[in-house]
Amino acid sequence: MTLSPSARLLRGFAVDFLTCHNVAAVETIMEPDYALSIGGFLLAGRDDTYLPATAAQLDQFPGLCVTVHDTVIGPNAIAMRFTEHGASIRHGGRLSTWGGVTLFRIQNGRLHRGWAEEDYYARKRQLAESSCDMIRAPHPAPWDAPCEAPNTVVETLAKSWLTTAANWADRTVIDEISAEGPRFTDLVAIEAIAIDHLFSAGQRGAFHLTCTGTYRGGFEDIDRAQIGQPVTLALAGIFDSEGDQIVHMQVTADRLGLNRALMPPR
Repeated sequence: MTLSPSARLLRGFAVDFLTCHNVAAVETIMEPDYALSIGGFLLAGRDDTYLPATAAQLDQFPGLCVTVHDTVIGPNAIAMRFTEHGASIRHGGRLSTWGGVTLFRIQNGRLHRGWAEEDYYARKRQLAESSCDMIRAPHPAPWDAPCEAPNTVVETLAKSWLTTAANWADRTVIDEISAEGPRFTDLVAIEAIAIDHLFSAGQRGAFHLTCTGTYRGGFEDIDRAQIGQPVTLALAGIFDSEGDQIVHMQVTADRLGLNRALMPPR
């Protein structure tokens, strides 16, 4: 069995670049004008903006590894669910694990545009408490997933599900990528959802969303007077469909960004 070019590209990002800490690998896997949206920020430009930010994390976690739990492979778009983990030299070698979802659009055989969210809220808690969360089992063969064509019917189904606020209360479908602390659906009463990017590959796909609503409460370090305040929350995830239904959502939310936005100005 031969790996698809898209799978090789995603493996290059997760393994050759991040896990191997080979910064030079970006020259072969990313376009020079690569841009990443994450945590409410846009890192535009591979060498001037994105790479320095990523290199800083690799410096903080010199043994950082990426464990891949799921992948979605299409001819022009790819996504993965992952956990990053390592020891922080800024915290005396304390250990931490944090999950996330990232998705990419491919151009000229390289990554051209990216969207991601990671559970930095969990990382902050672990480093503060000197605790380390368990890592879920890896996918046994993440790069061998078939490369499947886009499916407009599935995309229409996913868009309808994602933009219906009431669906986000359905815990039978949603697998929230977070460790301890409040769930994002308990933190925010979601009122409106904007789809920043979505793609499909067969019956599966991935997305990045910007949700608006009001703060419900739930953060122990946030004044309860903030309950009811308008908030924005970014989500990234992977979905599975069967027939005319969305049956599974793996979702990570920018809980740390939400927490910081609710903090009083310093």
